[in-house]
Amino acid sequence: MKVKILLTLGILFFIVSAFGVGSIRYLVRPGDRLFNIIRDYNLRISTVLDLNSIDDPRNLEPGEFIYLPTGDGFFYEVQYGDSIDYIAKLFFALAEHLIAANNLSCNSVIYPGQRLFVPLESISVCSNANPGTQFTWPVYGKISSEFGWRKDPFTGVSTFHSGMDIAVQRDAPVFAAKEGTIIEAQENGGYGLNIIIQHYDGAKTRYAHLNHISVYVGQRVLRGELIGRVGETGRSTGPHLHFEIIDSRDQCRDPRGYLTGSNYMYVRRETDSLGVGGR
Repeated sequence: MKVKILLTLGILFFIVSAFGVGSIRYLVRPGDRLFNIIRDYNLRISTVLDLNSIDDPRNLEPGEFIYLPTGDGFFYEVQYGDSIDYIAKLFFALAEHLIAANNLSCNSVIYPGQRLFVPLESISVCSNANPGTQFTWPVYGKISSEFGWRKDPFTGVSTFHSGMDIAVQRDAPVFAAKEGTIIEAQENGGYGLNIIIQHYDGAKTRYAHLNHISVYVGQRVLRGELIGRVGETGRSTGPHLHFEIIDSRDQCRDPRGYLTGSNYMYVRRETDSLGVGGR
């Protein structure tokens, strides 16, 4: 098993951004288990899996390096045209939480390539569940292709589209639409890197064309928990999330019937409650 580090290997042992949250480079020793490491460093496993690409979290290879965040949360690299408000929406977080976590002010200028930290407790504070189905939007973006019959973007032939495509930039965070257990987290043909979550009512959800997977098979996840990053792997014409809902009879269903209206992906709430990262 090989641990492939996402960050450049020439990096310093201790990496800290200007705001004081960064990552440490940890040398895996004989007998180390990732679950023991995250316990010792008081981290959640998804924050570590999101920072690294680990083939099997149950089997680390001695002598490899992994990166551990110095604060429990996720990093985001600013892209051209981003604003703090927009980045907060990508994480279903409050802008003021990101400003405070990164020692910024309301007048601060952010720039492409800048690395921002999103605290775990801020994640999904502003996600909005459909009261009837308890599903939330898996990503903040623009619907680019609906469920149902459409013209295939590669062949031009009319084909059935089994999910909903939500367009957003590469590496935007992807969240579990409902709590459940990860039953697939790997490459799968035209879906590219994809994740399938088995929910407790027998339904499943698929998250496809990912750039990175931040969970492992067998992991239990909560609704609104970060599970991966948007990409364009597999049969894709650009960065987006292909999102499927599969009922207990293995029939694909239109996600429109399970989610809130697209105008209500993100709902700002003034609340003291924490996101799914709250301990």
